[in-house]
Amino acid sequence: MLYKITAVIVSIYFTLYHRLSVSGKEKIPSNMPVIVASNHASYLDPPLVGYTFCPRILKFVAWEKLFKVPLVGAYLNKMGAVPVSPENKNSSASLLRMIIGFIEEGYSVYICPEGHRTEDGTLQPLEGGVSLLSLKTGAPVVPTWAGGTYRAMSPHMKFPRPRKLYVVYGDPIFPSEIPSESTEKEKRKYILDKIEEFYVEMDRKDREKYPR
Repeated sequence: MLYKITAVIVSIYFTLYHRLSVSGKEKIPSNMPVIVASNHASYLDPPLVGYTFCPRILKFVAWEKLFKVPLVGAYLNKMGAVPVSPENKNSSASLLRMIIGFIEEGYSVYICPEGHRTEDGTLQPLEGGVSLLSLKTGAPVVPTWAGGTYRAMSPHMKFPRPRKLYVVYGDPIFPSEIPSESTEKEKRKYILDKIEEFYVEMDRKDREKYPR
C-alpha cells in the first residue's frame, strides 16, 4: 500500500509540477542488469531517474541520515536506495564491492560518473568507477540524461521550482563489444568516452532549447 501511495504521489509530482517526459527507455536491455550512468546536477536526479526506470528496481546508495527523515526514508527504501554512512561513503573500495554485489544479484544500479553535483550547471570530469564496474561484471552501461534538474533545483536552492524535467536514455555500451585486444586502460577509456559523448551532445541540445 505504501509503495502504491508513494508511486501515485511521485507520479503526480513529476508529471504535473515538472511536466516530465521520458525517451529512449526502449533501449534499455530487459534481460540483464544494467548500469544507469546519469549526469548529476541536483538532488532530484536519483529519484527522477529511479521513477522513470520503474517498474524495474534501480539500486543506488544514499546518505544514511536521509533515511531518518519522515516519508523521505520510506520513499528511498521503496525506490531501491541503500543507506550508507559517511565513513563507508568515503571508501571507494567498500562502495565498489557493494555495487558489484547488487549487479551479481541481478539488480540494476544507478551511478553518477561525475562523482558529485555540478555547482554551476557545467559538466564535471568523469570518474573511472563506472567503467570498472562494467568491465568487472559484464553489465552494459546505459548513458542517461536527467534534463532540467539544475534549473529546477540547483545545489543553491532549498526547494524545487516548477521547471520542465525530462529523462533521455542513450544507447547501451556493452563491454563485450570492445575489441578484445584493447588493454584494460583502453577499455575503461572507451566506456568513459562514450558516456562523455552522450553527455556533451545532450548538454548542447539542452542549452540550445533552454538558453542560460
